[in-house]
Amino acid sequence: MIQIAPSRRGMLGLIGCSALALAARPAFAGSAIKHYILVELQPGADQLALDRWYMTYHAPEVRRAYQAWQRNYFSFRSYLPPKEAIDAFGLSYGRMTEIHFDALEDFRESRRNSLYGEDLGSFTPPPGGWAGNTLFKSTTATIPATPGRLFVSLPTPPRPAPYLRWIVFLRYPEGVTAPDGDAWVEGTLGAQLAALPGLRRLAWYKVLTERGPYTRVAEFWFEDYAAWRAAFLKPAKPLSAAPWGGAFPFAGAKSMFIGERPDIDFIHDERVIP
Repeated sequence: MIQIAPSRRGMLGLIGCSALALAARPAFAGSAIKHYILVELQPGADQLALDRWYMTYHAPEVRRAYQAWQRNYFSFRSYLPPKEAIDAFGLSYGRMTEIHFDALEDFRESRRNSLYGEDLGSFTPPPGGWAGNTLFKSTTATIPATPGRLFVSLPTPPRPAPYLRWIVFLRYPEGVTAPDGDAWVEGTLGAQLAALPGLRRLAWYKVLTERGPYTRVAEFWFEDYAAWRAAFLKPAKPLSAAPWGGAFPFAGAKSMFIGERPDIDFIHDERVIP
């Protein structure tokens, strides 16, 4: 988890301005990417206060700074996860923001050419200021727009009720190499997850950063919370244990429930400020 710290330069990863050093990987250099920002509301903090600051100040400033490179800029207000889901998987509540770029190099270039520079003091701070921020914490993951593995891909046509998307940021435990972890996921765990009842989509991504806290992202789509609950809280058949032990998701994780449609589209200025 990225912690709130008084350093201005270190705070640039909070919402839309990640300053994490990215490692350009030739395989993805010319492919579209998406930058996920998991914004975690802190205990006792006011969701409306977060939304007002974000929509009134931060997102418009980020848009002005990076609009030459951004393809899409959406934000999703998360589902409030039931206590049983929080107890089982520590789900976060707040916002998930998704920003698209045509290529990884566009993302890197946007950070080098921000109109506000890399000094966070140029951006309007949240209530309490950057150093004293008790409103939220955030974590980012920059991934290819196209998943590395698509274990399940069933139709998700428009319907009256939203689908439930479970976005999970992951990192393998200490001592587990990325090749070993990926081999087990792709050879064993992925097939077991793909057989879960009610699962409509399961995508697996490798993060395109080398200094971020999480190195993999899994995205699950279910019909609704009842289907997710049947799959993960009341499973008919338990998942096989990982070679390194532990319980699902067999890795350090931070996650959030969202729907398939954002409530804010910053590029087209479609939003409602509370």
